[in-house]
Amino acid sequence: MQNKQPSNKSPLGEQLSRWSVLGAVAIGCLGFSGCATQTSERFSPQAVAAMSPEAVPVQPFEAMRLAKKYVVDHPGTEFLVGSGDSMLPLYRDHTVVVTQRTPMAELKAGMTAVYIGETGRPVAHVLVKNTSDGWVAMGVGNAECDATRVTGENLVGVVVKAYEPTSSPMVALLNEAAARNAVASMP
Repeated sequence: MQNKQPSNKSPLGEQLSRWSVLGAVAIGCLGFSGCATQTSERFSPQAVAAMSPEAVPVQPFEAMRLAKKYVVDHPGTEFLVGSGDSMLPLYRDHTVVVTQRTPMAELKAGMTAVYIGETGRPVAHVLVKNTSDGWVAMGVGNAECDATRVTGENLVGVVVKAYEPTSSPMVALLNEAAARNAVASMP
């Protein structure tokens, strides 16, 4: 049998003091992690749009055609198809972005850079702050900074053009196939 001493605190008071301690610890950790200053310097979508090209709405298959043509006409560029929603509202899922190789010295906060992330896949996020370890980046729609810094070794390029398909290319393919009666039923 345990002998419980009466508490002077109400359950609500205990919860509040517990949350106060957790909040203080969280704020302290943010201050030491370096991300607090980076998050506070986060750009609004309007500020990012000033340094990153706005996506041009086009028909689904037109996005790829225009990107390929741009790459042919502009040496040193390449294109990628975006996946995910971390760049909303600037770039939607399936937006085709064209990147230009750019020297590290020419990078500026607010530019959308494509770099190879920790998983080995390209990541397109906004440059937030230049540090001694490289550029801090984050998605426009993300609450936290990326763990991987953008460096000369992992930088693919800066987004110079973007084409946003008016619908998913997969949906467009299915619609086109259905119109030609080329969709097989597999019950």
